[in-house]
Amino acid sequence: MVGGQIIEIMPKGATSDGRAISRLWCVDTNGDECAVHVVDEPTMPMLGDGIWWQSGKVYWDKDRRELSKIGYSYDPRATAK
Repeated sequence: MVGGQIIEIMPKGATSDGRAISRLWCVDTNGDECAVHVVDEPTMPMLGDGIWWQSGKVYWDKDRRELSKIGYSYDPRATAK
């Protein structure tokens, strides 16, 4: 899975230089769920927006905007309690 429609946006802390980090949790057309962490920017995607990622970038707004991705994508249900 490399993207989908955002179903949750959650603050997750900050980078070592103080930039905010968010988790974008999404679901794809098959119902699979996955999440990625991104460095926040002044303009961010919203709930319901479609995103996809490759290497260190998350793309949205029909590929016109991008965010820096931190780490790997993962199944957030495995860590949610």
